Amino acid sequence: MFRLKAMVVGGSRISWEVPHARERAQQRNVPVFVAERIIRAARAVRVTTAGDGSETWRVSGTDPDGRPIDVVVHPAAPAVIRVITVIRTDE
Repeated sequence: MFRLKAMVVGGSRISWEVPHARERAQQRNVPVFVAERIIRAARAVRVTTAGDGSETWRVSGTDPDGRPIDVVVHPAAPAVIRVITVIRTDE
């Protein structure tokens, strides 16, 4: 969890290269800038570690209307945070 905060503070780029992420954000009516704001707040609520040691973080926040939103991200490189999916937790 502290690694995400360090990456955000260090200026890591947020990557939307996974098509699924943009599709889910659009389907769930979550603008990219809102998802990125949630990532930059860096409030990770779950960290999952795979057998190879790679991590996936679930970051929680709300949109301007107060709807709860989770964004699942993966540290793709030392300075890249890759968005995997966007979840509206009130649906």
